[in-house]
Amino acid sequence: MPPGTPGPPDRRGRFAALLAAAAVVLAGLGTATALILDGPEPAPQAPAVTAIRTPALTYEVPTDWTQGGTSVGNILGVDFTGVARGPAYECGGRSLVRGIAASAVLPGGVPADAMAGATARALAEGYYTSSTDGEPPEVSVSVPRAVDVGGIEGSLVEATARTAADDGCLATEGVVLVLAVPVTTADGQVTALLVVNGDRAGGPGDAPPVPERAALDAIVASARPPTI
Repeated sequence: MPPGTPGPPDRRGRFAALLAAAAVVLAGLGTATALILDGPEPAPQAPAVTAIRTPALTYEVPTDWTQGGTSVGNILGVDFTGVARGPAYECGGRSLVRGIAASAVLPGGVPADAMAGATARALAEGYYTSSTDGEPPEVSVSVPRAVDVGGIEGSLVEATARTAADDGCLATEGVVLVLAVPVTTADGQVTALLVVNGDRAGGPGDAPPVPERAALDAIVASARPPTI
């Protein structure tokens, strides 16, 4: 080849350059694929709930709880409304439920903390007294503790109950939460009560599962005065 004559193109160099370019493209595709495959996981959905509104309180219960039905009754002179019941079952000729929520307004001048504790004890004894011999359950009641209710300070009491015997139908353990919160209604300043009950153990094998404690706590946490 005469001096100064251009030589044949360096195919090896061009091939190497093409390989390098392809590697960059593939690397980019791999990164994009990784970003797609390893992207953020979707946030878990909140449990479905049903809102209950009364003149003194609003709160939310799980969608498998049924509103209405027979009244909770008059407990210590207090009538309850806004009733919702957990999944039901039949046993020994009785209709039983796994939980209940209801609210009430205290008469004027009634000490809220004392009434919350007395209500929790009365309901725990009533719900978990044996139907065979009428033996009341062993009940323990906590001291009231302060909780935030939409920016208002409320008081929460917890009663736990354990039946004296297992009759094969009634739950052997349960909990009753009672929230007392000052609210303003058309009748002025009153104290509203929210009662949340749930079984913890026991009952027949084909009964619905007991409510998770988180579900009971969520009902209490959802409570708000009607103006909030």
